[in-house]
Amino acid sequence: MKKLRFFALFLCLISSLTFIIFSGCAKTNPLYDCVSELRLNLYQGSCEDFTLKAGYGFKETPYHNDGEVSKRIYQLTFRLLNKDIDDITYTLKLNYNSQTYSGIFALDPITNAITTKIEVENFDLKEFTVVLSFGGAEKEIIMTSLLPEGTMTYQSALDKLHKNQTALIGAFTDQNGKFTAEIYMRIIVKEQKPYWYIGFANGNDRLKAMLMDGFNGELLAVREVF
Repeated sequence: MKKLRFFALFLCLISSLTFIIFSGCAKTNPLYDCVSELRLNLYQGSCEDFTLKAGYGFKETPYHNDGEVSKRIYQLTFRLLNKDIDDITYTLKLNYNSQTYSGIFALDPITNAITTKIEVENFDLKEFTVVLSFGGAEKEIIMTSLLPEGTMTYQSALDKLHKNQTALIGAFTDQNGKFTAEIYMRIIVKEQKPYWYIGFANGNDRLKAMLMDGFNGELLAVREVF
């Protein structure tokens, strides 16, 4: 009986050590650290006068298309729709984790949209309320995530690429095995279906653009943009 107990204990110890060893050896997908721009969630809300859209993610700041990733800043970017620029100041306020964040809308000269950006980390709400102030009036707008249930995370999307697209990834890998491109990722929702846009840019005027099914990770299109 003692021998049987000892043998059972021995097997348990071996199993535990095996789990620890292989867990410690598990490699993180190297593509994670190469993402320089990411939009991982989309929100929309409206009231009787306004429609707001928002995206959350991070972007390398300052941005350089050099194939290397430096400091990444997380932001909520709001876009005010159905409104033309006028002489009224539009201000947005948001309470999150016992802090109040605010931003003033302005015309973005690149996108020609009326936007404001709020720096906030670890923002994971599916629904939240903002207050839009203008001309002495205030409107509460409930922002709701547009992502369908079951949408793949950006890490899962990169895992699919890393596993299934070795030749594509190899084209951006040097002789030392280092991935040499920056990755741009944006979640897109069209007709309640999610897609991941993924771009590889190596800083040498080369961009490989991909479109992935946001539910199952199937690569739907690959294009050499320039």
